[in-house]
Amino acid sequence: MKRLKYSVLFFSTILAYVIFHITEEALGNFPLFMHQNWGIPNIGYARWLYHNIIFFLPVLMIGFLMYLIDEKRIYLGLGITFWGILNFFEHTFYTIKNGVVSPGFFSSLIFVALAILTMITLAKQKNLTKKIVISSVLTAGVYWLISIALVLTCSQLVAKIFQ
Repeated sequence: MKRLKYSVLFFSTILAYVIFHITEEALGNFPLFMHQNWGIPNIGYARWLYHNIIFFLPVLMIGFLMYLIDEKRIYLGLGITFWGILNFFEHTFYTIKNGVVSPGFFSSLIFVALAILTMITLAKQKNLTKKIVISSVLTAGVYWLISIALVLTCSQLVAKIFQ
């Protein structure tokens, strides 16, 4: 059996995010969910989608490309996988808190499946260490924080675009 490439596993999280997760959130009216749970004004679909495509996706893609440039920095790729797990935890928290399924919860289960597959693959190839896991979790947090910081920093400019 051919060995799964880490790059395929890491990129699969990005594909699942773009294809399935954003779709499920859109169908579940995620902008309204943000308003109800975080007090963010209902920014509408166009602006919400813009945030995903301009602020979240590029951060993940830059991390992925940096991993491809130097595959020894596996934490950059695995951080993408763990970013998906952070996303899953967020949706799970609000599903439990609100007593109703959070838009994006079901597709976040794909992130969990990919993370399990990735961890098994890394373990089988003796590339799963405590240091890699810790640095990958921290990297996932950095990916999340950079994206949120970009949204907050650019919110006034983006608001003008969508007036």
